[in-house]
Amino acid sequence: MVVAEFPEYELLAVKQKWAALAFQAFPRPWRRDECWTPEEAARLEALVAEFTAASERICERCGNDGTLRETRPIELILCDACEPVVGLDGRW
Repeated sequence: MVVAEFPEYELLAVKQKWAALAFQAFPRPWRRDECWTPEEAARLEALVAEFTAASERICERCGNDGTLRETRPIELILCDACEPVVGLDGRW
């Protein structure tokens, strides 16, 4: 969806924060004297919010429905099947 609307988007960071996707990007590469519009920035932010919300209910390991698991030092979204196979360090 992001590429369809912003084919030249500039990815700044992708990471996990509080068990959810954290995705930071610009609608297109920053250039002096040529910036994106407030509407473009708002649309990109809305798209990222959709993906962030989805990441809060999708198992990080298999992609099935998952829930927040707070049984490790790192919070993860996991399904019932993946919960027992993911180590305390969050690795599988």
